[in-house]
Amino acid sequence: MQYNPKWWTIILLLIRAWLCYAMIRNGNSVIGIFNSEDERTFFRKWFGDDLHFPVPLLMAALAKGSEFIGGILLGLGLFTRVSASFIAFTMFVATVTANLNKENFNIDGGFTISYMLFALVFIVWGGGKYSLDYLISIRRNRKLHPAI
Repeated sequence: MQYNPKWWTIILLLIRAWLCYAMIRNGNSVIGIFNSEDERTFFRKWFGDDLHFPVPLLMAALAKGSEFIGGILLGLGLFTRVSASFIAFTMFVATVTANLNKENFNIDGGFTISYMLFALVFIVWGGGKYSLDYLISIRRNRKLHPAI
């Protein structure tokens, strides 16, 4: 099968929509860190006692915030490479920290590693033709090169 840019654009859009949904769904608990004592206790235990991060609430807010805000930006196709970088880094750290000090490396069913790999696609390829980044670049190019 030959490379078809039209199909690749649609595939990028579908992957972006799926990753956006997954990141917003997983990251929306960041709101609870600020609103709920139960959520703060949960994240203190998870990020502090279980994962041994320093300043567990800050680390949880950064991780979940990267997922939530990154998912929103990725869905819009705005700052796609930057938001995908935050998502990829967060998912890499999640995969590694979940497996530290374990004999058998287990990738939690592949979720975090697949999120990281999908984010890498957007770091390399950008948001595609159906993204705000693309629309902004067209407008910028028209202002810089009016003859285009």
